[in-house]
Amino acid sequence: MSKNVLITGFEPFLDYKINPTQKIARVLDGKEINGLRYAGRVLPVDYSRLEEKLMKFIQEVRPDLIIGTGLAAGRAKISLEKIAINYKFSLENDNSGKRAVGERIDNSMEDGIFSLINVEELFQILNSVNIPAEISLSAGSYLCNYAMFVIIREAKKLKIKGGFVHFPANTELSSSLPNKNLPSMEIGTMLRAIITIAEFELMGKRPANQL
Repeated sequence: MSKNVLITGFEPFLDYKINPTQKIARVLDGKEINGLRYAGRVLPVDYSRLEEKLMKFIQEVRPDLIIGTGLAAGRAKISLEKIAINYKFSLENDNSGKRAVGERIDNSMEDGIFSLINVEELFQILNSVNIPAEISLSAGSYLCNYAMFVIIREAKKLKIKGGFVHFPANTELSSSLPNKNLPSMEIGTMLRAIITIAEFELMGKRPANQL
């Protein structure tokens, strides 16, 4: 029986009129690859709507694995996020014009929760197949951290796997903002990373050229 993978991305926000994670979610939605079924969903950059939408997507898809993705413009490598903090704070508005002023996400939960995917081993696997990756110990306190916290919290309840990955700008976004001098990565490399992560987490499968 095929297993279900929920991939979440985000809509464009702030100066970033293109969001590669939105593209990733849309490309993978409805695909079945090597026995895994992918459902791609796009989250709003809106504090008041994010959790409700994410919960709805989880209920619809009934995933065996949830991989949240977000844009970290300025980073040159894929960042495997290790920890989500129970905290919302932002200096920038979300897409509805709101800011988080420094409150807990869930008063019933601890201050931080670790990813439920094996970021340490995935870091080595991705780099071994020429996908630049790093382990990150901070997903910030903006919407990406919020999504990551909810993903891990719900995955724990469902006894499934869940985590979060930050991606660099794609080449299209980087070239649209020449004054920012953003490092970039091809969407194809990002998609290969997601598939590699999913197949390792759910099937124990390693890339052919990875010992």
